[in-house]
Amino acid sequence: MKNQIKYLQNLFYDILSDYGRVFMVVKYSGRTIIGNRGFTDEEKEKGIILVFNNKNHRSLQWTEDGSIVATLAFGGNNKMEKCFLHCDDVVALYSPDAKLKFERWDLWDMEDSFKESKTLKNENPPDSKIVSLDKFRK
Repeated sequence: MKNQIKYLQNLFYDILSDYGRVFMVVKYSGRTIIGNRGFTDEEKEKGIILVFNNKNHRSLQWTEDGSIVATLAFGGNNKMEKCFLHCDDVVALYSPDAKLKFERWDLWDMEDSFKESKTLKNENPPDSKIVSLDKFRK
């Protein structure tokens, strides 16, 4: 998974420097913060597409795990919002100018395993003698 983040980061900067703008698809989760603006109901369902160019972001930093911390401008008045984009919520990068798209398929595997674990968790046999360790974990 770390390799995908590294490729994503390098591709991001290459597209930004060569073409002047990059589109980033970010899915909604409680880990990603879009300033005071937050996500709209539609964006919570479908995700948000952020456009990065040389004028609409400040202090863009990638953390070691691949998350992004930046101040981004939103709306017609370019209101600045402090944002934190969790690495697992960045789904894709694309550029219509460069005619390319980079999708992270490793996230699909994670979502599938999460859905499976969720369904398995809800299916407890009635006569099971399973003792939960949740009370003992710190």
